[in-house]
Amino acid sequence: MSYITTDNLTHIMAEMTDYCNAACPMCNRYDWDLNLVKEITNTHHTTLEFIKDRIGEKIISKLKGWLCQGTYGDALMNPQTLDIFKYLKEVNPSINIGMITNGGTRSVDFWKTLAELKVNVTFSIDGLEDTNHLYRRNVKWDRLMKNINAFITNGGEASWSFLVFKHNQNQIEDAKQLSKELGFKNFECTFSERWQDFDSEGNYRDITSLKVDDYFIEKPEEQKKDFIKKSEDDLTLSKNIFQTEDKNDFFTRKISCWACQPTKHEIYLRANGYVSPCCILGDVERNEPKQLIKDYKKINLHHTNLKTILEGEFFRDISDGINGGEKRLQGCYHACGVR
Repeated sequence: MSYITTDNLTHIMAEMTDYCNAACPMCNRYDWDLNLVKEITNTHHTTLEFIKDRIGEKIISKLKGWLCQGTYGDALMNPQTLDIFKYLKEVNPSINIGMITNGGTRSVDFWKTLAELKVNVTFSIDGLEDTNHLYRRNVKWDRLMKNINAFITNGGEASWSFLVFKHNQNQIEDAKQLSKELGFKNFECTFSERWQDFDSEGNYRDITSLKVDDYFIEKPEEQKKDFIKKSEDDLTLSKNIFQTEDKNDFFTRKISCWACQPTKHEIYLRANGYVSPCCILGDVERNEPKQLIKDYKKINLHHTNLKTILEGEFFRDISDGINGGEKRLQGCYHACGVR
């Protein structure tokens, strides 16, 4: 099976902006000391003109899905979000548009229009009125509820994604019940993977609590299986290398890349123009993918067309690593697993 190309592309995961109204402490927008990383935030919006010019109708007309991810920003902050959604629907009426958001801003009319456009929205709500703001800082509960009501009562299909911490784990059932009362179609619990992580310099962190303002965010008592497998010798390994349970397994077996499946070929598009296969590899300036990149302009849609990017060295190296080559990335191995 060929890797991702302009001919087989079916989905785009798009960072519509790197601005956000919230200040979630474990977000990629912040470093470990909770300082905003200014180089990658509050600088770019994906514009309608950019989408028309750099992606174009030929590709958009064949897409099955367009998902607004929230790794660096919230699509609510892009002033052209509705215009972009309307354009996508005009070119491709059957395209499925989704948005992941904290839901804490924009007008009631905005949310009504979003519902009329049949945009599927996942609201990231981490608790109830007395706890959601502890992680989703700056999100006001009353405004969030008004926006949810405007969206759902106008026919919008909504899902509730609940990020579990120690301070809200006892509210899961109450939140699930509230989601039903409000008209949500789905409710799910998820867990943060940033309790264990490596930074761009290879420094390893394994924590169970994080001081935020005058309180602590704590790891829930029952967390899912840790994202990073580690042993006592972990910190003696070379930088940027995660410990695996079986080195032969890591270097030889093919990775089941989520972005490249028989019925799905997806790219991740940053608001600053960078293109990668997925959000796990999306932080190209700071994290593991930077080992493969020799010229950043060659993976940026502002400087290079999409066909050339997908046929270029960066995507070839990732594909080689997925199939067992020496340039295999640990992010691919741990996020997607092997076949």
